Amino acid sequence: YDRLFLGYVIDFLVLYYEQWQWPAFNVADSAICLGALLLLIDMFKNKEEKDD
Repeated sequence: YDRLFLGYVIDFLVLYYEQWQWPAFNVADSAICLGALLLLIDMFKNKEEKDD
């Protein structure tokens, strides 16, 4: 949507609450890290022996 209408993609988010600022973070990198973490959790949680 952003690339189509703005010509660029907003990739970093900076969040504010009153006078406090949350550190800027990259949405794409955060999604990759979260996916890798979920894969590791799934790998250890679902340890099933598979016969080939």
